Amino acid sequence: MKKKVLFIADWPEEKGNVKKLQAFLDNECSENYDWKVWSCKEAKDSRLFYRWYCYIKGAFYAINNRKKYDAVFFWQQMAGYTLFEIISIIPFKMPDIVFYTFFNYHSSGISGKFKKHMVRNAFRHSKGLIWPSEKMASDVNKDFPEFVYKNHFALNPIMDVIETNVPVAKELDDPKFRNGIYTAGKSERDFNIVIRAFRNTDIPVTIVCADDYAITETDITANIRVLRFAQVDHIQYYALAEQAFCILISTADEKSPCGQIIVAYAMENSIPLIATDCYGVKDYVVHNENGVLFKIGQADEILKAYQKLKSDDSFRNKLIANALVTAKELGPGPYIKKIISIIEN
Repeated sequence: MKKKVLFIADWPEEKGNVKKLQAFLDNECSENYDWKVWSCKEAKDSRLFYRWYCYIKGAFYAINNRKKYDAVFFWQQMAGYTLFEIISIIPFKMPDIVFYTFFNYHSSGISGKFKKHMVRNAFRHSKGLIWPSEKMASDVNKDFPEFVYKNHFALNPIMDVIETNVPVAKELDDPKFRNGIYTAGKSERDFNIVIRAFRNTDIPVTIVCADDYAITETDITANIRVLRFAQVDHIQYYALAEQAFCILISTADEKSPCGQIIVAYAMENSIPLIATDCYGVKDYVVHNENGVLFKIGQADEILKAYQKLKSDDSFRNKLIANALVTAKELGPGPYIKKIISIIEN
C-alpha cells in the first residue's frame, strides 16, 4: 500500500507552484507514495496579521488531517514551528513530520534564545529537519549534538513557476538600464552597499526592493534606479532580470540562507552572477568557477567583480557554462528523495 504524504507550503494560488509540484510528484514520485500538496496561503499578502493567520491555519490543517497521512512535510517553516509549540502543550499524536527550516538564529539575546528554543522543539517533535545550507546544518549540530541523527542538509529546490521571454513593461523598460546590473529581493538584503559600489560610475544598476526597505545612502547618482515591489509584480521581477548583463545578490548577513531562487534563475538563464559569500549562496556558487563571491560589506570587491566579468569574455563564458551544469541539480527531484529517505529511515 502506498504511503500518504501531506506537503504543506505557502505559495499563493496565482504563482502556480502547487499545481506544478503536484504534477511532478504524481508523475515522478508516485510509485510508493500518494502526495497531497496544500498551501496555507491563498493570497499574495505580506501583512503580519495575514502571515500569522496562515501559519496557524497550516498548523491546524496538519492536526485536523493527521489521521489521513503517514507523514507530513512542512515547507512553510513558521507553520511547522507553530505546530510544534501547539503539540508541546496539547500532545496530539501526529504522523512522522519532516521539516524544512532556514532560521538564522543566534545564541545571544532574547530573540536568539527563543528561536533556539523553537529549533529544539522542532527536533523533539519531528523525524528530521532539513536546512538549505551545509554550514548552517553543521552549526546546528554543534548547538544540538543530541539531535545530529535528525539533522540534514539539502540544496533548496527551485519550485517557483517563472515565465521567461516576457517583455519588460513599458513603464519599467528604460533603455539606459538595459544590459546593466540587476539586484533584487526582500529577505536580509543590503542594497546600500550596492549603491556605494556603483555610485559615481556610468554602470547602470536596477534595484528592486521591498516597499519598506530603508535606503540610507544619499546622493544616489543617475546610473542607479530604485524600484519597489509595489511597482514590480512577480512576472516583471524576472523580466527585468532577464534583460540584465549580470545579477548581483547582496545579503546583509554572512550567515544568511537567502538568495537561492534568483541565484538559480541566473544560472538557468546564462546570466553571470556576483553574490555575497554567505551560507545560502556558497552551497550553489563556487568562487570564480560558476559565479563570483565577495566578502560581506566590501563594495570595492563588487565593483572589481563586475569589471572582471565585463572585460574578460573567456572568464565570463566559463562561469556561464559551469553554472548551467549546476542548475541541473536544482530541480525538486533530489530534494524529494531527501524527504523520502528521512521518512523511510
